[in-house]
Amino acid sequence: MEALLKKQGYVVVKNFLPFDEAVRLRNNILHQNHHRAWCLLTTPYRPLQSVRDNIDKPIIDKLRHKLALKAHRRKKFAFSFYRSVNKHENSHQNKTITHAFTNQLLSEIDGKLDISGEITDAFFASFVNQQFIGYHSDGSAGKYAFIYQLSKGWQKKFGGQLVLYPKRIKFYKRSIEPSFNTLVLLKLDHPMYHSVNSVTSPKHRHRITISGWLK
Repeated sequence: MEALLKKQGYVVVKNFLPFDEAVRLRNNILHQNHHRAWCLLTTPYRPLQSVRDNIDKPIIDKLRHKLALKAHRRKKFAFSFYRSVNKHENSHQNKTITHAFTNQLLSEIDGKLDISGEITDAFFASFVNQQFIGYHSDGSAGKYAFIYQLSKGWQKKFGGQLVLYPKRIKFYKRSIEPSFNTLVLLKLDHPMYHSVNSVTSPKHRHRITISGWLK
């Protein structure tokens, strides 16, 4: 695994967990409906000074998403997606679920990669229609990035592909479908630039992942 990561900067592991275990993990994430369990993450983000706190959060989220989408269409770096919140760990089960997964991840790659075993961050991400991440590198967030796909019944026409640029050239790329129970590892000092294509799925279809960084 380490030799392959050194050579091409990424590795794809299909059927990473036993199928039933992956299904339970996905269901546990989808059941996190506490109002503090998720937040919209966007950039660019300029605080809307004219918007008061008494305006509904969905309205603010819609405005923030439109701002990010506008920048993306102008070829500027931008992203828009929902991620789990670490700030209010006592209000929901996110921490318990992510810790269980990262422990399994570390167990599976033990001895295969030269790492300290430290997770710098781990979170759920959910992409709905028109959400995306622009071309970027994770920089020094860790030694490796991991993206574990939990999108069941996903079709190519739904978008949301993880796009890798192993040679840092935008026309030389590898597109990875968000297939259920697939783990992708990226070697960050390669460096491995990447993006997530805009999602075009129906409202009831979400691109679900667990992502983070290993030291």
